[in-house]
Amino acid sequence: MEWAAIGGGAVVVATEARGWLHHPANPMDPFHFPMKGPGTPATTGRLLDAAIAAGLTAGAVGGTPPPPLTATRWAWRLVGYYHLTHSTPALLVETARRFDAAGRPALAAWATEKAADETAHDRLALRDLDELGYDAGVTSLRHPTAVAMVDWFRAAAEGDALPLGVIAYAHTVERLALTLDAAAVDAVRAVLPPGSRAIRCLRVHSAIGSDVSHVSDNIRLVATLPAAERAAIALACRRVAGLFSRTPDEGHLDDAALAALFRPWRRSHGGQDG
Repeated sequence: MEWAAIGGGAVVVATEARGWLHHPANPMDPFHFPMKGPGTPATTGRLLDAAIAAGLTAGAVGGTPPPPLTATRWAWRLVGYYHLTHSTPALLVETARRFDAAGRPALAAWATEKAADETAHDRLALRDLDELGYDAGVTSLRHPTAVAMVDWFRAAAEGDALPLGVIAYAHTVERLALTLDAAAVDAVRAVLPPGSRAIRCLRVHSAIGSDVSHVSDNIRLVATLPAAERAAIALACRRVAGLFSRTPDEGHLDDAALAALFRPWRRSHGGQDG
């Protein structure tokens, strides 16, 4: 069994079979104290899943769901994908350097390998945007959710001597990608122009892409860490998931507002406005 405090008096608890949210009411509740002992891939995976679920729920409080998917909204999501993927390799290289300086070669090797795996994924988003009729300059737009997540990622990579938050960030993003199955990919394809292949980035970052093995690798790595570090990663997973599910301060832009934002970078051929 594993558990970790995730803020607000809440604790996520996990067994091999399930994970759940717990609020210790008694100061002698065993989950009120920091966990000790080793982790296993089964319990650690459940622990991180429970932390992510708690973060998604907390982040969505008071917010509103996004409008239905359209080709324009998909282009907006691709802008977000670009920002997330463009920042990743360099920040992982910095993370590897910090892990190495901290005397943690296994963590440094993880970050180095992941940096190589994630290199050039931003080009997939650019190719998808190009196919929809948008010039690369559209990525200069500020996608609020992506910007908030990248800022958090950068702070963890550049500000922490032992950047465990980067492991949490990578795992949370990749674990959330696994919620996008073949049906979700088909749903995106259905709103795109007939024959469009503007799902390259999505296919890679989904349950039908490489993130499946990445998630397993992340869990196996985290399971080997000391209890205090596993708990810190669970807390960070909760925070990253909260950023992901939070409604932007300005709300969700509708198609007309997005089309106006995109207009300077939209070519006369290709693309859809709705």
